[in-house]
Amino acid sequence: MIRLPVSELFSGMVVGRAIIDAEQRVLLSSGQVLTEYFIKRIGDLGVAAVFINDQLGLEESPPPVSDSIILQATHTLKSSYQKCLKTGRLQIGAVKKQVDCMIDELITHGNAMVGMADIKNYDDYTYQHSVNVCVLALMLGISKGYNRAQLQKLGLGALLHDIGKVTIPIEILNKPSVLNSEERTIIMSHTWEGFNMIKSSGQVSLLSAHVALQHHEHIDGNGYPRKIRGDSIHEFAQITTVADIYDALVSDRPYRTGFSNHEALDIIEKGEGTQISASLVELLRVHVKICPVGTVVLLSTGDTALVTGENTADPKKPRVKLLFDQNQKANTLHHMVDLASYETVSICRMFSTEDAALVISRYLAIRNLKTSTA
Repeated sequence: MIRLPVSELFSGMVVGRAIIDAEQRVLLSSGQVLTEYFIKRIGDLGVAAVFINDQLGLEESPPPVSDSIILQATHTLKSSYQKCLKTGRLQIGAVKKQVDCMIDELITHGNAMVGMADIKNYDDYTYQHSVNVCVLALMLGISKGYNRAQLQKLGLGALLHDIGKVTIPIEILNKPSVLNSEERTIIMSHTWEGFNMIKSSGQVSLLSAHVALQHHEHIDGNGYPRKIRGDSIHEFAQITTVADIYDALVSDRPYRTGFSNHEALDIIEKGEGTQISASLVELLRVHVKICPVGTVVLLSTGDTALVTGENTADPKKPRVKLLFDQNQKANTLHHMVDLASYETVSICRMFSTEDAALVISRYLAIRNLKTSTA
């Protein structure tokens, strides 16, 4: 399956993974053939991207935490948020269990890495984002040698880092344009709101509450809400900040398509030494696949190719499918190349998410046209 923005879909494509809305209703099931009506309809409903059954030979690698645990954690967090909004009280028990499940899987899988971003519903973005931040924060914490008690506190803080947003109107959270000063003040208040909610629950370590309070602080002192700097920001909060920024960048939002892994890392590097410490940026790089399956690359031969399989021994030498030659002629045969077998062939550059989608959509359109006229 390949993930394409709705803007690059065309009639005849087949849905590879069911499209589900925020209420867990199936909008289109797996195997559904897309029509112009369906494409317009899902676009109008705010769906940003769709998994397409493409027959491009992509090798799927297991995620660091299973889909079932991610889904359960998202549902649990959403339920906790909604109950908190109604009662003003945060119920922690079920949330703690989800953190423990994520820790168990990550420890079992060892040196896990994150690949391409999955699709998130806009209405559920806060919950899904928080779960992803928790997973990545735990991966970084495991790399730093944290014991289980430390991982539980880090994980719970990361999972609840945005709990204060339950008090913020959805139209401000999802506003596509620049926030005015009043809206920005409202947004910034979520750090204190979250801290107070977690602290008043009486069921969570104060360290976890400080993650919610400090995850927008910068090491140069230009963050908020208290403008503290350097080591005055707890390491749990610094780790959550890195995970928070990364997941926000690779996620689709109502006003843009998510960045690719390498684009997100390049952006984060620009904040090295100001927003984030250099050591944490380096640690993040260890856990993010620079050239994951689904990446479109330009080879030194001039060919445009799609990464179909990873090479753990040398991530810069993955298996690829040739899409276009140096003259932009489509290679519609099932032509796979293992770059590890060619010393002189290398990746010159990786396409942005937007450009990659254009390339893949153009290739699929040409291939389907040739198939239909054969």
